[in-house]
Amino acid sequence: MEEHAVVLDYDTARYPFQRVLAAQVFRTASLDQLHRAWKSRTRRDELVYADNLTLRKVMQRLPDDCDFYKVYHAWIAKEVAPKYGNRISYSAHPKMRVHLAGTGSVSDFHRDAEITGRPEQINCYLPFTDVQDTSTIWIECGYGARDYEPVNLRYGQALIWDGGRLEHGTYPNLTDSTRVSCDFRFESMHPERVVSPWRDVLAGRPDSLSPQRTT
Repeated sequence: MEEHAVVLDYDTARYPFQRVLAAQVFRTASLDQLHRAWKSRTRRDELVYADNLTLRKVMQRLPDDCDFYKVYHAWIAKEVAPKYGNRISYSAHPKMRVHLAGTGSVSDFHRDAEITGRPEQINCYLPFTDVQDTSTIWIECGYGARDYEPVNLRYGQALIWDGGRLEHGTYPNLTDSTRVSCDFRFESMHPERVVSPWRDVLAGRPDSLSPQRTT
């Protein structure tokens, strides 16, 4: 997977995603302990898949002029676009994700290009908490290999990778840490200006893969 991915480090003081989401969206002191706050609010000891969806919807419904989107667009303009020729086409509204500690998988294993029909797009995985082991996404190391490994990142890192052709998904979150993240796809409008390692993310990928096997 390292051959088809690059970790981007950024300054969380300049782009305070976590602080904005914790204070303005979820009203919690610790974003990675959102499961504890949610249990208290719902007065339930056991959380389920639907709880993840409920909290995701809170993020998806954020207005375009909110502080989160101001930080998000600034981050892309200053941190991602310069690495891809200073002009990219990207998702103005990323896919918001919440995977509460103690809940089951929130994503079946899949390849994005087989769903979107857009193999030219690059993926970006942007967590707003530290993510590790079963709280994070798992990605196969080689195309079609199904040899999944967890994407362990700290808050302040993002993964730019080939989600179009590498199969990925999640397992039940057995950690004591909730993941709050977003992911989006983008494309460089000037690919000839992109240099290594950023241009290498899609290098050597197959044009297509055989149909996914079911288990």
